Amino acid sequence: MTGRFSLDGQFALVNGASRGIGKAIAIGLAEAGASVAVAARSIDLLEETSEEIARLGVRSLVISTDLRDPVQARSMISTSIAGFGHLDILVNAAGAALRGPAEEMDELGLSEIFASNFNGIALACASAGQHFISQRSGRIINIASLASLIGVPGRALYGSTKGAIAQLTKSLAVEWGAHNIAVNAIAPGWIATDFTRDVLAKPDVHARIIDRTPLKRIGTPDDLVGLAVFLASPASSFITGQIICCDGGYSAT
Repeated sequence: MTGRFSLDGQFALVNGASRGIGKAIAIGLAEAGASVAVAARSIDLLEETSEEIARLGVRSLVISTDLRDPVQARSMISTSIAGFGHLDILVNAAGAALRGPAEEMDELGLSEIFASNFNGIALACASAGQHFISQRSGRIINIASLASLIGVPGRALYGSTKGAIAQLTKSLAVEWGAHNIAVNAIAPGWIATDFTRDVLAKPDVHARIIDRTPLKRIGTPDDLVGLAVFLASPASSFITGQIICCDGGYSAT
């Protein structure tokens, strides 16, 4: 059974790997045996992630990437392939949070949040897809959100980008399934990260979240690691096109 979850000999790329969910998943894939390229804008933090991965006895590459730049979104894939020789797994964890009243949205905010949370991810998927189609195998794991599935006050723009990620996941799974490419998404609930620190620090908000969450706690980035390893491994070979919540039961209430 253990072998079904092994990633020995696999090569992965995780963007948004300098902190939070992306970093936890990158290290988790390495613990399962994969060599991992890590990409983000924060190069110093990214190098720390890479060093942690290397200490696990697998290879790691550092790729400075701003996914808001279409050229960098595509070159991130080609650089990973050039460094490893090929690529097996792409995890799209990069993104930005944006909160505010829906009636105050404007063109600049709309452009920036889609550039950060969707456009570069879609282009990375397209570039990785070309490689995966040629080798007739590949796994893509997108980080969606609880806001992909339900309405969250103050998150109209953010939720729209994550809804787009969910639909992209389903569409790619249908289109690329015949090439032995699995595309799935993880939809985290309330996870303690830099993005959520200010919101979760408000006692009334924190209390409301805990009250609605059946498991009665806030999640951590490590809570997503097992699911990510599962979706990257042979154990999930007949699963594609799914948006899987990791939210302590929040979406069930």
